[in-house]
Amino acid sequence: MSHLSISLIIVLTIIVIPLILVIMHNHQIKTKKDSMLSFFKSAGAVHDLSFTGQEILGDKAIGMDGPKRKVLIVEERNGEFDAQMIDLFEISACTVKKVYSAIHSNEYRKNRPEDYLKSIVLEFGFKSGKPPVVVFFYKNESNSVYEVRELEARTKRWETMLSGMLEHPKEKAQGALQRKQQHCNDAIGIDVRNITFKFENKDTGIR
Repeated sequence: MSHLSISLIIVLTIIVIPLILVIMHNHQIKTKKDSMLSFFKSAGAVHDLSFTGQEILGDKAIGMDGPKRKVLIVEERNGEFDAQMIDLFEISACTVKKVYSAIHSNEYRKNRPEDYLKSIVLEFGFKSGKPPVVVFFYKNESNSVYEVRELEARTKRWETMLSGMLEHPKEKAQGALQRKQQHCNDAIGIDVRNITFKFENKDTGIR
């Protein structure tokens, strides 16, 4: 076998094998994404949700039903999908938070702040005081530092959308009144809002 043929085989091996590995990896990612989307849609159907907004973030998906004020989070854990439902009526705040690793003053001048960023999360705080739920939009372990700006913008977009849907004190009072009124309606079997009262003035004969 000539040196040219050997060189050609070596070159093809160097090119083809990595290409095959890349194709296999991309196929695996697509298959996993399709499975997650299928699970996500099924979980939404079980809870009778109609998504008005949704986002795919690698190993997780988040979707919201605006009219019902519900948020569905699906995340892959150890090869299985886990679904979590959040009722925005129970949420006190929805905020973007960044977590940084320790920064030394002499190193800070050499590197960018993004180089120390560990994660960007969307945090749901509960009115009841139970531990918050966090959704990771960026992790330095799995994301490139060049994705920071885009993923931070997407996190802030969700923060703005969901914060505008949270129940404010005035809405809370109105909602409590409506629920109380509905409870009365259910108890007596009539709608008290539709009751009209008619008063008749009678001549008592007093002048």
